[in-house]
Amino acid sequence: MSDPKLGGLLHMISKLKCDRSLLVNFLGNQLDLDDKLDFLDHVRECKKCWGEIYAARKNEHPHYYKANKRQVKVSQKELDHLTGVPRPENNEEEQVLA
Repeated sequence: MSDPKLGGLLHMISKLKCDRSLLVNFLGNQLDLDDKLDFLDHVRECKKCWGEIYAARKNEHPHYYKANKRQVKVSQKELDHLTGVPRPENNEEEQVLA
């Protein structure tokens, strides 16, 4: 069993490691592997740092975060042609599922 005091202590240490310079170096990909892993472990517990990383990446790549309101209708036949993998007929699906 884990000690609840130890979990609280680890959580407190994680909160204390909230360092702006680490955040900046992480975003600039300037941390060595050990520091990056330590920082990512911290980010897993720290909502503030996670939010700042999210906001920075969103500002850096806004095109990934745009909502696409256009929907394109593609028939199953067109989809099969594009992917090169034909979809099985209904009776073939029933045989596989049975």
